[in-house]
Amino acid sequence: MSKPLVRWALQPSRSAVVVVDMQKVFCEPQGALYVPATAAIVQPIAALVEAARAAAVPVIYLRHVVRGDGSDTGRMRDLYPNVDDILARDDPGIEIIEALAPRAGDVVVDKLFYSGFHNTDLDTVLRVRDIDTLIVCGTVTNVCCDTTIRDAVHREYKVIVLSDANAAMDYPDLGWGRVSAAEVQRVALTTFAYEFGEVTTSGDVIDRLVSAGR
Repeated sequence: MSKPLVRWALQPSRSAVVVVDMQKVFCEPQGALYVPATAAIVQPIAALVEAARAAAVPVIYLRHVVRGDGSDTGRMRDLYPNVDDILARDDPGIEIIEALAPRAGDVVVDKLFYSGFHNTDLDTVLRVRDIDTLIVCGTVTNVCCDTTIRDAVHREYKVIVLSDANAAMDYPDLGWGRVSAAEVQRVALTTFAYEFGEVTTSGDVIDRLVSAGR
């Protein structure tokens, strides 16, 4: 494995964990937008958020939530005609899965589209805490995680992406051939590591948080 282009000095006092869209609608088999690969990332994320809380690192959950009346879904409704039903604020599917349920002191930020920064108070939540480094995990790797990561970098945050705690999805043939989740994951992680920041494992980040607290 080649040497990474960047490895941030991880300071717990200036870091936050951002958990992207680990909601029932995406993570449970009966969910309307179920992403099978999320099953493998629940445990790494659970271990990470426990370590973060122990190190006094804020844990911030992003949820994709809409009003449900069609007034705030815009172009997304063109691609997902049932979005006003499956991501409506009063639908139980928009809740974070039980295995990763937010605890007292965690922050939940609702977003209307892919990025956690678009028309939300996420940037304010981070800056009031003097956060400069984001540890990003969740789903889908190349959509909501990706868009949030790029927006974070454009706001001068240092971003750490977790290779074993972000989940991608399969894509059908839309004219260029079917693309597997594994292929999507490989390309997305390579792009992050080359263009946007650090890519590492949840175990590595946990070790660094523990070491920083000694």
